[in-house]
Amino acid sequence: MASKYLKVQCKCGSEQTVFSHTTSVVKCNQCKEPLAHQSGGTAVIDGKIVEELG
Repeated sequence: MASKYLKVQCKCGSEQTVFSHTTSVVKCNQCKEPLAHQSGGTAVIDGKIVEELG
C-alpha cells in the first residue's frame, strides 16, 4: 500500500491530517485522544477517515 496523508476526524469533531505510515502516536490537537498509532507498517487509525489526500 502506498503512503498517503489522511484527514482524520476525532470523536470531539476536530479534524487533522495524519500520515498513513506514522511511526508514533498521533493525538488530537483539541482533546488529546489518540487518532493513530504505529503497527509496524500501515498505521492503525483510531478516528474516522474523512478524506484521503494523496
